[in-house]
Amino acid sequence: MNNRPVFEAEHNCICAYADHSILEFYKGYYESVYIILNPFTKLNKATIEIEKVKWKDFLKISGLKDINQLDIALRNSISGLNQKYLEKENLSKLNGGCENHGLTPPSEGEFPKILINDFLASLLDLEHQFMFVADEHGFERKLVYIQEVINDPDKVELKFSGHENWYTNKHEVLYTTHWDSFYSLLCSDRQTINTILKKYPFEGFFCDHNTEIYWSLKKW
Repeated sequence: MNNRPVFEAEHNCICAYADHSILEFYKGYYESVYIILNPFTKLNKATIEIEKVKWKDFLKISGLKDINQLDIALRNSISGLNQKYLEKENLSKLNGGCENHGLTPPSEGEFPKILINDFLASLLDLEHQFMFVADEHGFERKLVYIQEVINDPDKVELKFSGHENWYTNKHEVLYTTHWDSFYSLLCSDRQTINTILKKYPFEGFFCDHNTEIYWSLKKW
């Protein structure tokens, strides 16, 4: 019989759990959390991302009302929500906006390739030379030089799973993402996040004490 306790990683190296206040989840670890809305992208003929399109701009071309509707439509596009949240008209607007303007929607549960170098450069700007690359559950991690990851993003491989948790060696900054969501989380103190946003104005918003992983469903 296996009597080992259930593994639970420290909250300073993983994404917040669903159905909990994000700020409460990180209480005692990180003062502030900024939700980065992963952008839509345009691809060239070699399928390389060459242009990012913000959610606010996609709203204008799609006819969707706000980022809540857009987030729900994105989640419905991968059947990531209960059927009671299905809004077929808004899903059609999402698909039409992408098809009519040659855009690729963000992928769920991973850092957007077009922002990765900005994420990494922001850590170098703060004079962090290395970071941990870890799997989503906190089981496995590797210490890497940030510049080496910039030079070769595919160089770091974990044995058992993907790596969508990046955090500095003393847990000053955490970049993470939820496996079924279309945004990234930037966790740190408010001053550090503002310093990063001043140079890298990622589209998004700061969490308040009511913000949860499924923040777009609050109207329900």
